[in-house]
Amino acid sequence: MPETYQYSYLAASALIKIGPGVIHTVTLTGGSNAATVVLGDEVATAGDGIIGLSAAAGVTVHARLNVAFGVGLYATITGTAPQVTVAYR
Repeated sequence: MPETYQYSYLAASALIKIGPGVIHTVTLTGGSNAATVVLGDEVATAGDGIIGLSAAAGVTVHARLNVAFGVGLYATITGTAPQVTVAYR
């Protein structure tokens, strides 16, 4: 049976999951200006983070990670109208 993942679609900073899990992929599309996303093993801010991505306006970047987190998963997002999708379990 193939592994399945949940996903979160975000446009602003948010807590994605409380407790341990695995980040499978993250996709960031810059909105009307450049955007960033930092995913951290936290429940309140991403801090230094597990991964950070940047995208110019209208550009999409994607990363496949399969990286574990323990405390929780928080996304800190900057930019105007960015789109972020995180697949995790």
